[in-house]
Amino acid sequence: MKKAATFFQSFGILILLAMFILLSAKAKLQAIEGMKMCLNIIIPSLLPILILTNTLIKSECSTIFEFIFRPLAKLLKLSPTAVCVVFFGLIGGYPTGAILTDELYEQGIISDTTAKRLLRFNFCGGIAFIITAVGTIKLGSTKSGAIIYLTNILSSIIICFIESLFVKEKEYQNIKFKKMNFSAALINSVEGSVKSIAIMCGYIVFFSSLSGLFTIPSFLMPMIEITNGIFTNNNSIPFEYLCFFLCFGGICIHFQLFGIIKKVNMSYLDFFIHRLAGGLLAYFPGKLYAVCFAPNKEVFANISQVTPKMSEINGSLSLMLLASCIVIVVDLNNKKSKLL
Repeated sequence: MKKAATFFQSFGILILLAMFILLSAKAKLQAIEGMKMCLNIIIPSLLPILILTNTLIKSECSTIFEFIFRPLAKLLKLSPTAVCVVFFGLIGGYPTGAILTDELYEQGIISDTTAKRLLRFNFCGGIAFIITAVGTIKLGSTKSGAIIYLTNILSSIIICFIESLFVKEKEYQNIKFKKMNFSAALINSVEGSVKSIAIMCGYIVFFSSLSGLFTIPSFLMPMIEITNGIFTNNNSIPFEYLCFFLCFGGICIHFQLFGIIKKVNMSYLDFFIHRLAGGLLAYFPGKLYAVCFAPNKEVFANISQVTPKMSEINGSLSLMLLASCIVIVVDLNNKKSKLL
């Protein structure tokens, strides 16, 4: 079985290589677009925040936040340091939460069980990407970006609280570890953050070049690569679906976290199910807001077609949401049977 899988993987890579050679012009054009996306959006919006959050966690500055978050840590059955990671992860953007979680795990500050917990909900586009890039730049409405961000935060908080109900071990106390001085933490954070952003940009460019080889329906692009899916989509994406897509994150971002997920012995199915659950939890508040306040008229004012109507994205994603609900229910039943 393993040999067969290796054979098909090798065969698939050879086919892709041949396609990149034969269709290099299209692939290069899309790769350039991906590089522009990284240069104009990803690097300026995420890199500074990632450097600063890493510096705060690693330096003695984190002791202030640990003291502030101590009551919340007891409620969520997490150490104060872990709550700091959640706080900065939800502010910083998609890779921030996972990278900071990996930092704590590597230093032995949290167990693999706690690392898995954090990876299940500490996942968000962040203030810079959702509010500034998506809201202000793409949608032309900072307010709409802020509402989408709040739905994503609410989704993470709900999953975090539900996860805490099943935790048996108490991690109220921090494991003592040596804090760096500010300058050392800054230098270390710059090196680590640049590496993380470089990896992220590499995936974006690779997935962008793939889109030049294959015709990917526009309604599927946000599920595959969130940045290209939103910023290169000429069709109006309904508000509630933007909430879902940004909380799910896209397969491209999931790939970026594979190394961390594998390191803590977490299955991708576990991670994927929680991303679907998070997307659903963000979708419904977004839908409620869209019905009550009709943000589509404000958000897509620069697009000729502003009246919400049934489209391929509505039908396809509705089926996917229904299937996701079934998967989540089955997973919860399995967890319940294990607890019994």
